[in-house]
Amino acid sequence: MTNLEVIRPFIERFITAVSNSLRLEMAIFDGSCQLFYCTPTYSKKKGRSVHTPSLQEVIENGSILINTPGEMASCIGCRFRDHCPSTIEILCCIHAGTEVAGVLAFTSFTKEGQKRITENDAVYLNAITEMANLFGNQLETMTNGQSPANLDASILPVMELCDQPLLLTDAHGVILQYNQLAEDLLKVCELTSASLWQIFPNSVVKRIMEGNDLFEKSVTISGMATKISTRAVKINGQVTGFYIRISDQLRALSKDTSYFEGIIGTSPAISEVQRMIRRIADSPTPVLITGETGTGKELIARAIHEQSRRSKYPFVAINCSSIPDNLFESELFGYEEGSFTGAKKGGKIGKIEMAQGGTLFLDEIGEMPLFAQPKLLRILQEYELERVGSNKKIHLDIRVIAATNRDLGEMVAEKTFRGDLYYRINVINLKLPPLRTRKDDIIPISENYIKKLKLKLKMDTPLSSISPEARQLLLDYQWPGNVRQLQNVIEYAANLCETDVLMPGDLPETMHTERLPSLPPVSPFPPSQDSRDQELLELFEKYGYTLEGKKRIADELHISLRTLYRRISHLKEELSKN
Repeated sequence: MTNLEVIRPFIERFITAVSNSLRLEMAIFDGSCQLFYCTPTYSKKKGRSVHTPSLQEVIENGSILINTPGEMASCIGCRFRDHCPSTIEILCCIHAGTEVAGVLAFTSFTKEGQKRITENDAVYLNAITEMANLFGNQLETMTNGQSPANLDASILPVMELCDQPLLLTDAHGVILQYNQLAEDLLKVCELTSASLWQIFPNSVVKRIMEGNDLFEKSVTISGMATKISTRAVKINGQVTGFYIRISDQLRALSKDTSYFEGIIGTSPAISEVQRMIRRIADSPTPVLITGETGTGKELIARAIHEQSRRSKYPFVAINCSSIPDNLFESELFGYEEGSFTGAKKGGKIGKIEMAQGGTLFLDEIGEMPLFAQPKLLRILQEYELERVGSNKKIHLDIRVIAATNRDLGEMVAEKTFRGDLYYRINVINLKLPPLRTRKDDIIPISENYIKKLKLKLKMDTPLSSISPEARQLLLDYQWPGNVRQLQNVIEYAANLCETDVLMPGDLPETMHTERLPSLPPVSPFPPSQDSRDQELLELFEKYGYTLEGKKRIADELHISLRTLYRRISHLKEELSKN
C-alpha cells in the first residue's frame, strides 16, 4: 500500500494553503481509513475517530457530496449522526497510479460555508478532484525516486480559486506567492520583494511571527482599514511560512471607534480591564462581568466579542429583567410548533440559538427566574439546547458572557440564585471599577462624549471644551451613576450651553448642591485682604452654594455667571495660600 508519509511536508503545507484559499476545513485519510492529517478546526470538531463505512464508499465510488450530514445512508452508524457538526462535506479518493492512497475531505462547519459550497458545488468538486490528483501524482513521483514538483508553483493555481486576496510568505514574512486579487489590492506595495513588515503594522506582524493564528483581525494598510486572517504553516512542528487572507477590500478608516476603543481612560484600573479583555477574548470560557450600575458592562462584553475570533458572528444581548417569567423559556430556548397554546406555526428559534457561532450576552443575570436556571446550566455544561416542546438536541457553538450589578454570592446564600450556575458562569470574573475610583478618566470621558455628540449623534451644539471651574466640579462629584450619569450630565450641558466652553452654570443643579470644600462658613481673611473677596464670602453665606444661589449673587454684584466663577477660582487660590 502506498505510504502518504513520503509526501507529508507537501500535504501539510498544501492543505494549509487550500483551507485558507477556499475558506473550509480539510482532512486526509490514508488507505487504511485512518486520519493522516487535518486542519485544527476539523480536529477540534470531529476528533481523530473515523466513520470507516463512509470512507469505504468514497474509495468505491471515487467521490461523494454529503450535503445533508446525518441523513444520508453513509451516515448510518456514525457517532455524529444525530448531531453532526458538519454542515456539508465533499470527499474524493486519492490514487497513486493504480493503488488507493487515501481519501481527501473538504468540510464546512458553518451555514455560510454550506451555502457557499452548495451554490458553487461544481467549483469545489473540481478543486478537490484536482487536489487529489496532485497528491496522487506527487506520491507516485516520489515513490519512483523522481524529483518532486515545485510546491509553491503548485499552490498558486489553488490560491487563484480564493475569492479574497491571499498571500503566502516564508517563516520570516517574506512574500513568496500571491493571487491576482492580492496584487490588485496591494498595489501600494512592491510585492515581488516586499515582506509583511512593509505592509502591516509591526505589532500585528510580530503576533503573526510568534505563531498566533489571527481571525478577522482589524488592521491598517497605508492608512486604509481592512481585516486579515492568518495561519502558520508547520512541518514537523516547525513554522515554515504563513498564509494571510485579506477579508475585506481596503476602505477609508471609519470615524466611528470600535467598542474596544470606546473604553476611554488610562487609569490603572481601566488599563487592567483592557489587558484582561485582550487576554480572555479568544477563550471559550464563560465570563461574569460585575460592577455598579452605569459602569459599562455591555460595552465591555461587546469589546470582548469584537476582539475574539467570533466577531464576524452574532452578538446577541438578552436583558434577563425585561422578559416576563411566562415567556422566558420560549424567548431564550425557542419552541416547536404546537408546543403550547399560541405557538407560531413552524415554531420559533430562541435568542440563544440566534447566537450560534458568536457570543450570548446575558445582562442582569441576577434577575433570571430560578425555574430557567437549570436549563441555562445544562447549556453551559453540554453546549446543547432543546427547544420547548422538543427532545431533539441542537449543538451550540457559543461563548457566554453574563453581567450583573448584584452580589450573586449573597444571592446564592439566600437561595435566590443557583449555586451550581453561579460557579459555572463565574470562572472568569471581570470586575469593573466605579468612576469615583478612576478620577483621571473623568475629563477624557467627558471630552470624548462631547465629540461623539457632535460627530456621531449630529447634535447641533457650540460646545467643544470644558472650563477649569467645570472640570473641578466634575472631578469633585462622586458619580453614583458612574459613566452613564457622566454622559447624561454632558449631554444636558450640550443642550443648554450658549458658548463653546462648558461652564459650571451649564451643569445640572445636582452638581452644585455640595459646599465648596475650600470655602469656610465664616471669613478667614485678615483685614488687609481684598474687600471684594470678603463681600463674596458673605454673599455665599446669605444665598448658599446652589446654582440658583450663585445666579442671585451674580445679579447682586451686577456681573455675569462666568465672571462669578472666575472670581470663585481666584478666591480658592487665595485661600490655599493662607
